[in-house]
Parts: sequence; structure tokens; C-alpha cells
Amino acid sequence: MCDLNNNNTWDTDKVSLIGVGIGSGGSGALDAMLNGASVPWVLDPSENVWDEFLGPNAPRRQIVLLDQNLEKRFQQQYSGALNNTQINELVNIIEQLIDEASILLGDMNADSILNVLDVIILVNMALGTAEIDLNGDMNNDGGINILDVVILANIILSD
Repeated sequence: MCDLNNNNTWDTDKVSLIGVGIGSGGSGALDAMLNGASVPWVLDPSENVWDEFLGPNAPRRQIVLLDQNLEKRFQQQYSGALNNTQINELVNIIEQLIDEASILLGDMNADSILNVLDVIILVNMALGTAEIDLNGDMNNDGGINILDVVILANIILSD
């Protein structure tokens, strides 16, 4: 398919490629598609996994990238081997997803440490005296309030 694989291309603790296919071409087709890449493969001869993931009768030969919340962030159908532009686009999106996943939830001053300074900033957001940054949305309810402050304080106190 392309030179994208799980070997030294990016931080594989944060991103892995997984193939899903019906396996109709046998192992030779799979080897040709993966081009020797180290990629886990899910055989889905009944197409149940595919249909549940992308919907019934979704076109085959797609690349789908998910974020850390398993939300689709990129989806592209392709007809054959990917060209360099497509590969670069995929690598850039993967690197962006890694960067997003690397943000420490609650680290309001971006110093990579959760401490009282972050609590103070979050309190000011909850009081409306500082601009809202959803990196402080500790309970993922879409807003900043006292619950987020309590959750952050508990995380800090538990460390």
C-alpha cells in the first residue's frame, strides 16, 4: 500500500496502524498490500467490523485515522498505492494527532506539571475572569466549572 508502517515512523506508543480486510485475496494479496510493513491485521470475512465502523456498504480501500477519543479525524478512499503527497499528508495528520494526545489535561500554564498554579488558572476560568481553555475541562462536559477545579485538585493531591 505505502511506506507507512509501525517501524520507526512515529511514536508507536501513541499511534499504530491496523489493517481491516475480508482476506479474499489470500496471504499473497495481504503481503503485497502491506509491502512487508509491520501492521496488525484484522480479518473480517463477514464485513461486520467494517460495517459497524464505517457503515453498511461503505466503500473499501479507505484510510481512517482516529483520535485518542476514537473519533474519526481523517478518512480518505484510495484506488491503489499512495503517492508521496498522500503519504506526507497522512504523516502530518498522524503527527498532529500525537501532539494533541500529548497535551497534559489540566496543565493550564503548559509547564508539563500539574500543580497549584494550574488550579488558580482553572479557578479564574470557572469564575469568568480568565479566558476559557477546554484543556481544563477535567470531566469532559464541555465547560469549565467547580467540578473541574475539584477534579484537578484531587489529581494533584493524589500525586
